[in-house]
Amino acid sequence: MADIREDERVHISRELHDDLGQLLATLRVELTLLKQQPPGSPDAAARLESMDALLLNAISSLRRIAGNLRPRALDEGGLHFALESLRLEFEKRHGISCLLDALPDTLALDERYSTAIYRLVQESLTNIARHAGAATAQVRLRREGGELHIDIDDDGRGIAVGDMGKADALGLLGMRERVAALRGAMEVDGGKGGTRIAITIPLPGDS
Repeated sequence: MADIREDERVHISRELHDDLGQLLATLRVELTLLKQQPPGSPDAAARLESMDALLLNAISSLRRIAGNLRPRALDEGGLHFALESLRLEFEKRHGISCLLDALPDTLALDERYSTAIYRLVQESLTNIARHAGAATAQVRLRREGGELHIDIDDDGRGIAVGDMGKADALGLLGMRERVAALRGAMEVDGGKGGTRIAITIPLPGDS
């Protein structure tokens, strides 16, 4: 779990530096150039418009980074609502049809488990978008015998046998660590018909 948290701290630090930090540095340059323009001139107006756009981008970046710490959708409507929002965003952004098969009652979990499961599904969909070349994806979650079973499938190119060991490059290492922190198990099947990730997580109080 410590490795996962450290990876997340590094990721957030990189986002702050590369994204928000760059925007603020550019904004400072624009401010310097604005001071060199005569008040009310067309160039001054153009600089102000550019600065306004940069500020809007900075606000958007800050909200996105904050949302990555704790997805707002989890607090707004619980895990099922958050996963449905994630599915819709995934379809809109990547043009990949995605099915979510889960009952809301199945996903009534505490904060720790809700956040971890949301991240697992999010990381899986990110991996599909980056590497699979898929047209469709499916996410199924069900409770059975005190365990939560998560199956994530896509119809993409699959994972070559030689790439199975490159877990870090394919975004699977962090998922395995997150599953292990919950005392769960994870299997990956990357045949030619696509990739299937099967995760089993024991739930507290259900066993």
